[in-house]
Amino acid sequence: MHPRPHRRDRARSGLTRRQLLGAGLVAATTPALAACFNGGTGAAEDTVYGQPSGDIPDEFRDRQRVVLWSNWTSHNAEVLQRNIDAFHEAQADIFCEIQIFEGYDNVESKLAASLQAKQVPDISVLSDVVWNRFYLNEALEPLTGYFDESFGTDAFHEKFIAEGTVKDDVWWVPFGRSTPLFYFNRDIFADVGLPDRAPETYEEYRDWGIELKGYRRNSTDVAMRAYSGTDDWYFQGSSWAFGGGYSDGLDMLFTSEETIAALEYDRAFIHDDGLGYLAADPTGDFISGAAATLLQSTGSLTGIDEAAEFEYGCGFLPEQATTGVPTGGGGLSILRYASDERKQAAWEVLKFLSTGAASVDWTLGTGYLPTTRAALESDEVRQKADENPNYQVAIDQLEIAQGPDVVRRYVPECVPEANGVIQAVYSGGNDPESALTAMQSNLEAAIDRIRSQYEERVEG
Repeated sequence: MHPRPHRRDRARSGLTRRQLLGAGLVAATTPALAACFNGGTGAAEDTVYGQPSGDIPDEFRDRQRVVLWSNWTSHNAEVLQRNIDAFHEAQADIFCEIQIFEGYDNVESKLAASLQAKQVPDISVLSDVVWNRFYLNEALEPLTGYFDESFGTDAFHEKFIAEGTVKDDVWWVPFGRSTPLFYFNRDIFADVGLPDRAPETYEEYRDWGIELKGYRRNSTDVAMRAYSGTDDWYFQGSSWAFGGGYSDGLDMLFTSEETIAALEYDRAFIHDDGLGYLAADPTGDFISGAAATLLQSTGSLTGIDEAAEFEYGCGFLPEQATTGVPTGGGGLSILRYASDERKQAAWEVLKFLSTGAASVDWTLGTGYLPTTRAALESDEVRQKADENPNYQVAIDQLEIAQGPDVVRRYVPECVPEANGVIQAVYSGGNDPESALTAMQSNLEAAIDRIRSQYEERVEG
């Protein structure tokens, strides 16, 4: 397992007060974001916006400054800063300052506001369901022309680089990518007499839950699954598994029989069968033994591995009518309205983070999937997969994973609407068909608002 930075390394990395000021302090409602995204930026091709203020250490004052906005805090922030420190040591022309806004949503809202204020960072971490909206509004720099023989698009896993490509141009390179995995408590499964593997189908998952029902461990009733009501990522995957989805292009599929069946499965699993519940912290409940299984990101592998005091296993997500594995996580984009000098310097930062030792260190240090060939084929990652077969499962499952449906990617209102629906069904047992029908109706105006931009920028 990759070690955490030594105390002296953490002190040297020294996340500054300014870097951390953004964490948790930026909030914007969906309507506010929609207003920022409505109608594009309207700036001319050669427009240059200002750069956010920040702290430049004396030793770097003669260098070109690059500002990178990040969502990561705590350990992952330290790993990223460690690699930026290595970048500073590897060359003498560029200084990169990381400014942190906790969580993808805060980065999104801050970036939308910065575009209105005509002041932008040079690089931003954006999630898989956020970068598309900035692309739609012409806020991102096309990256294809920056690649050369020393660093081409083939440096990345083809599935991930394809997700950041629209109309033959790359706008978003993978960095911190993941898929959900099926985690199971092997000790509990053995006690109950369940197979030592993940269920092959959702129906088998339900059957195993019924076998587990009534099982107690350490004087506590054990549920089959603790659900999250604040992340629709998993429902995107199960909607595919049942043969439905969120959309086909901009044509919504929430009211299809198959999508309704996926949510009805969860409602019955929780409320009819009594096999699951809506949890405040599903990962914590799995680690404590209150839940026998968990559907959680591959990015949680390292944390679960360190915290779990039992043998656990990982497998692919269950299938039903077909497979249903969504990719997720983040990537890096360069902002169009930075100056040419800033953009070229930003590219050097992006290149450094995506190649060689930095790419391997990020992968091992965070537990995210290897997104580059350098990391995937490195001895260190291969050794990790040998030592922890669960990590190899995460790599193998990538072959059947896919990016989110169009409406989830391009319509800001979609994710909060979906979270409201699944939380109502998980906690209150609301009728899935009625809830999804209302959701589809609620999203019609939002889709109409971006339709012309989508048709021009994506389909045209």
